[in-house]
Amino acid sequence: MQYFIEGLLWGLFLALAVGPIFIVITQSSIEKGWKAGIAVGLGIWTSDIIYIVASYRFVKLIEPTLNDPLFKYYAGIIGGIILMLFGIYLIAKKKELNLQTIQLSARNFVQYFSKGFVVNTFNPFTPIFWFGVISTNVIARSITIVETTILMGTIIAVIMTTDSLKVFLAQKIRERLNTTHLHYISVISGSFLLIIGLVMIIRVF
Repeated sequence: MQYFIEGLLWGLFLALAVGPIFIVITQSSIEKGWKAGIAVGLGIWTSDIIYIVASYRFVKLIEPTLNDPLFKYYAGIIGGIILMLFGIYLIAKKKELNLQTIQLSARNFVQYFSKGFVVNTFNPFTPIFWFGVISTNVIARSITIVETTILMGTIIAVIMTTDSLKVFLAQKIRERLNTTHLHYISVISGSFLLIIGLVMIIRVF
């Protein structure tokens, strides 16, 4: 029960954080429908699971690299540039009120899945968070495989549930949107990504 409660708290912390992940999920859901939002979510969740597995299996090997100033420097620059490019795309792309739910083909699924996967993978907060949780709450405490599974599984379950709720809420909003609203949402979302990316780059200098 202890690790279940800890997992709930960590999951809620991530769910309440307003950052690139929140933006890409809600933006995709509003513009292209719930299927696109879920596809983005699947990419994000897959990225998280990969980080969890990598952290658990290789944390002692990777930890010195994460603390290397050179690694932090390039990770901050690359991650910041990617987020800024997403931001510029959202601001600059032509706004059209085409809010019909898309029929998610294999090609579309890969596109939106990749969008979620890339943003989450190259967001420096993601590896820092997972390596931190694994290092301090699993490795340092020497908890068992079962306890680790409960802790990590609960965190992922909370993330998946809350992200799905964000998709659902975005669907409620999109029915009342017009082109002007869509323009403002895109500009605000893109601006947030630009600011986050710029801050990430500034911090490494």
